[in-house]
Amino acid sequence: MRDMFGLKIKEIREQSNLSKEYVAIQMEITINDYNKIEKGKVDLKLSKLDRLVKILGIKKSELFRLDY
Repeated sequence: MRDMFGLKIKEIREQSNLSKEYVAIQMEITINDYNKIEKGKVDLKLSKLDRLVKILGIKKSELFRLDY
């Protein structure tokens, strides 16, 4: 499930034309830690999830609507 969640984050980020570096900086994490999020290797704390959806300009519900 985390893998699919990470893929959804990556898809939305790419559709928004945002770089991994930009999102990582805005989230105040390293690019390595951000890569782990997109690869589904870590669980996001709610505070980080809130920040991520704000950066991506989406609602949380969009992340949980998996179209795979």
